[in-house]
Amino acid sequence: MTVVSKFNPACPLATDLKSLTHNADLTLTIFSKRYTEQRDAMVLLRQLHHLSKAVQRHRGMSMALLAGNRAFEEDFTLLQCEVERRLAALEAFAAMAGSLSDRDRQNVHNAWYTISAHWQDDDVIDNFELHSHFIEQMQGMSIALAQKIERPITRVMAPNRVASANKPIVAMRSVELLPFIVRRIPEMVEQLARMRGLATYAAAKGECEYRLDRKLRFAVQCVRAQHEALRVYVQRICGGLETELPSVNLMKTYELKLMFLLNKVEADVLGGNRIMSESAQLFALATEIIDVYLNVAQEGLSLVAKWHDEDLEAWLA
Repeated sequence: MTVVSKFNPACPLATDLKSLTHNADLTLTIFSKRYTEQRDAMVLLRQLHHLSKAVQRHRGMSMALLAGNRAFEEDFTLLQCEVERRLAALEAFAAMAGSLSDRDRQNVHNAWYTISAHWQDDDVIDNFELHSHFIEQMQGMSIALAQKIERPITRVMAPNRVASANKPIVAMRSVELLPFIVRRIPEMVEQLARMRGLATYAAAKGECEYRLDRKLRFAVQCVRAQHEALRVYVQRICGGLETELPSVNLMKTYELKLMFLLNKVEADVLGGNRIMSESAQLFALATEIIDVYLNVAQEGLSLVAKWHDEDLEAWLA
């Protein structure tokens, strides 16, 4: 009697095992590639977050300097170097990861060159608008990157696989949290930062000229409207996340400071009389509030990354 070894290549079982092994290797290769792409997108999101923050501060300080307030000069010089380093790092990471198009990388490079070249000779409104356009570009890139990580790669490759009973549905939580930290908070921060720059400039000049008055009033209205919308949104999606996003509670406690700042800008800067507030004090108070919102976004990005890692471990296990 002839016994066919199960390792005989002619044996159907051996052929099936070889095919299964090949398919498994191919699946893991595709999985690893896509997971790496998502990880790279997360890294770039964090870099864009920090770069936007630096450019927003750069806008406010440069406007104060254009108004003649030299108190910001030393910090501005350091900030200018930081933006250069962050931009170079973003371009290098994006080139290696391929997560941003060549056009996006070139637009970012050109936008910063336009802002930083001979800015001392800029009209203040031109300076304001150039910065604002650059920040809008970065926000658009962030939203596009966030779409790549809404669904963990395990859900993309195995959508019908049952998650561990004691694990959250990561895809659902990411889809809810990402718009909050990548779109809603940055929109709120940008209106606050616009208000900071305009109010800081007006206070440094001692008056709010008409063309700035219109922009500043609009920024204040946007901050009030977005604050209310954000407060409702936080109540809806952040229930149960207070321990994982502790800055959300801090954001709530800062509502009084935010209202104080808005009332101060409306009463003093937009009041029509000689502005009594110091530009550095307005800048510092607005920055303190902005940083609280930015910390929520930063914690949120770290939380999404943590969920993705947990989902990966559950899938592999």
